Amino acid sequence: MTGGDALNLDDISQTTFYIPYKPDHNDQHKPRLPESQYQERDFPDGPDLRLAAYRKAWTKCLDRLQAIVNNLQTPVVAAVVEEVHRSYTDVLPGLPYPELPVICITDPVFGSSFLTELTNQLEPPEDAPDSLFSQTTFVTHLHPPDCGNISSAMKSIVNGFVEKETTLGKMKRKPATSLANYDITLLSTWYKALCEAEDFDVESRPNLVVFLHEFEQFDPVVMQDVFYICSTRIPDLPLVFILSTSSPTTSWLHTSYSRATLARLRVRRFALPSGTKILEDIILKTFFDVEFEPDVMIGPANIQYLQDYFTRYDSSLDKVLTILQLIHLKHSSSDPLTVLIHSTPDITSLSRPTSFNFIDSLAARLYAPSTQTPSETHAEDWRSITVPSLIQSVDEARTNFRSRARGMRVAFGFINLVQCFMVLQGYKGLGWGQQISLCDVLVDILEGSLEKDIKYLGIMVRKLRVEQLRDLLEETHLYFSNIPTEEEAQAQIASLQSILPSDDVDLSELRGQVATGLSDWLIGYLNSRLTPLEESPLWDIWYTGLSSFPSELLNPSVRASIISGLLRPHDFAERSNSDDESEQDREVELWELPDTSILFRRYLDSGKMINVYDWFESFKTVLETQVKKVKSGRGTPKKQKGRGKGKGKQKAVESEPGEGEDGEEEEKWKLEVQARFMRAMQELDYLGFVKHTGRKADHVLRLVFDVDD
Repeated sequence: MTGGDALNLDDISQTTFYIPYKPDHNDQHKPRLPESQYQERDFPDGPDLRLAAYRKAWTKCLDRLQAIVNNLQTPVVAAVVEEVHRSYTDVLPGLPYPELPVICITDPVFGSSFLTELTNQLEPPEDAPDSLFSQTTFVTHLHPPDCGNISSAMKSIVNGFVEKETTLGKMKRKPATSLANYDITLLSTWYKALCEAEDFDVESRPNLVVFLHEFEQFDPVVMQDVFYICSTRIPDLPLVFILSTSSPTTSWLHTSYSRATLARLRVRRFALPSGTKILEDIILKTFFDVEFEPDVMIGPANIQYLQDYFTRYDSSLDKVLTILQLIHLKHSSSDPLTVLIHSTPDITSLSRPTSFNFIDSLAARLYAPSTQTPSETHAEDWRSITVPSLIQSVDEARTNFRSRARGMRVAFGFINLVQCFMVLQGYKGLGWGQQISLCDVLVDILEGSLEKDIKYLGIMVRKLRVEQLRDLLEETHLYFSNIPTEEEAQAQIASLQSILPSDDVDLSELRGQVATGLSDWLIGYLNSRLTPLEESPLWDIWYTGLSSFPSELLNPSVRASIISGLLRPHDFAERSNSDDESEQDREVELWELPDTSILFRRYLDSGKMINVYDWFESFKTVLETQVKKVKSGRGTPKKQKGRGKGKGKQKAVESEPGEGEDGEEEEKWKLEVQARFMRAMQELDYLGFVKHTGRKADHVLRLVFDVDD
């Protein structure tokens, strides 16, 4: 600021100053992944390349997830839209008073994605040709803060429609001669003018849809009056209310609203799919579906965390997508080799001296001996490694892993087909989805521990009758015929089918031969395909394995993080690479800490009640020590570049108390100490460490105890 806009920081009449943040536009950094813990063997520009690989893999996975979610919610969206459009065409005659159409939607999982899709279908944008219905509707959205009282609620409803861009344009109203903006007569007048301008007849006129988000949070007393006022304008004003709830609407409506209010409502209820079935469908169709091949395969630890978090903490779809995205992000940022997820760098890039560490680590992974004692020819093989051969080996490993993962998905589909067939035929089956969760089954598949289930299915196949064998072979042949890579399985099933003739003759001997052949082939096929993916070379590039999920990113320990930041603030600051290790490892003294940390250390030494004056004196003593240290030059504290804004960070001391100073300088020093103390104490107050008591004005209560220094 310059000229008349400059701040006068010495103006004692001002209590606060606002200094807006102005970033340095010359220092613009592109988004990039954090540096790997194996940075010494990272590829040149590795973080940027791994970020591009992560984005490509996650975009592919996200498109698949969105398609699955869309297929799950589309039937409910279509049913709700149809109900909205026929709300005033299918009315029971002879009612004592008109009923207000109300649609209750129970949605504990899909959240904003469902409401967004429903809104787009009810009021599609001009460039959206894929709407389910061509009839026009007008939609407005209300949230609990919009309906604090009856006036604000009606104002939100009326203005939500009247201020829309239509052929009438935005209404220019004169407050002295116009109706109040909360009067429903204003909405009726606007709607009548709109129908006349658009030449709508009774059958084609648009409905007015009011979305009530988080309906449980609305005040029932206010909403009862809203429903009553709106019901008095039927059928001249075709209002339809859509209630978005996370709990079953039947119990909520009947316990919160009076019978007189419910009598004026015609309630229609729709419930979206919920429960662990949603999570199982998402994991199955994303990572275990024959028709889709993900770039990164999640491991059993990630599936177990997804199941645990979904069932115990939060069953929303947004959290599932967030967890899957963090899995991809962690996988791409942890190991430098994940730069090879989609392709291998060319010979020129790998032949540069800066790539030698990356080449050494890659060669060690590929050509390391499989036993403790390497063979005599291993040294010769190691010396014969070239960059082209290394590239070829990586490409072969990628193809091998893709083929192995595809074979595992095909085998899972086949074993699921056989066990479902057994259940339909009246056999016990494997109990998947009933006694055993499908997520647990997927974990067993990835760990390669399905031998007992495979053996049980083989035994049950031997007991099938001729008709059942024929049906099972037909379904199996149909399954494998849609997979071009399974030509060997198709030929095996076709040979077994040829043994069973189509006519009804005595097939007792042939039945045993076919049943035994099918059982033996099924056991051998499944055992060869359902093996751990860790047996593939370089598997951790495309598979997360037993890598745990970083749960602290979703559920961080806020209290521990705050206390650690106050006790050891330098551990959270970015150290420059020029600092030697001895400087970084030395223990930071108390006077070198920021003001808030100094005050917090003195806070820990106090009792339950803290005398503010004593607290201030102890803080002042540390600052005086700080000034003496700086003055003597024994250890000037370096400015730390923290990741946060850090209002409580120590700034350079420009003045110090002393005998040779005049009264003005010493007064400035006292004011500075008081200001720094007040700022530090207010930050601790804001963080919830102290509480003011009404009994003693000069004391505060300590709220945090049992802190390990």
